[in-house]
Amino acid sequence: MSSESTIRTAFDRGDFRLAFEAMAEAYASDFFRTALRIVLDHDAANDVVQEASIKMWQKLPLFRGDSMFKTWGYRIVVNEALTHLRKNRRFVSGDFSDLIAPSSPLYNGDDILEELYRAMATLPDKQRITFQLRYFDDNAYADIAATLNRSEGACKANYHHAVNKIKKHFKELNLTGPFASIL
Repeated sequence: MSSESTIRTAFDRGDFRLAFEAMAEAYASDFFRTALRIVLDHDAANDVVQEASIKMWQKLPLFRGDSMFKTWGYRIVVNEALTHLRKNRRFVSGDFSDLIAPSSPLYNGDDILEELYRAMATLPDKQRITFQLRYFDDNAYADIAATLNRSEGACKANYHHAVNKIKKHFKELNLTGPFASIL
């Protein structure tokens, strides 16, 4: 049984505790990675996911079912991350070791990945979040649009602009060879 169907079955029976636990088990790492790529800090990402989890738990009985649980959860995580950014707006330093540290499940000692994060940090929030949800999490544009409460066309445009800016960043660093194949 898929994660969504397990969550749906528990939810439909009114077993919100089991539905929440199944959702947390299935999507916790996805939610954390999403928060991390938005706020660019491990501790802040943990705080964001914790706050989002509390909101998910409180609002689960009110879920209308017009989207997948994963999409609904992403929306809450993204909103919490954006709230965190608004409250704690600070200059993003050039140190992205938190994002790719060896202790992180995201570790890939590749310099290209570090440059990708550096380029992403220069993007406006809408473009960066859209890029992250599409590129790293492989979400469909329809799911991204539902998560961000935007039109599919706006999400496609944000992704396109983000890719072009990132390609420009890599071209300026003369790193287009290996990077061209991953975008």
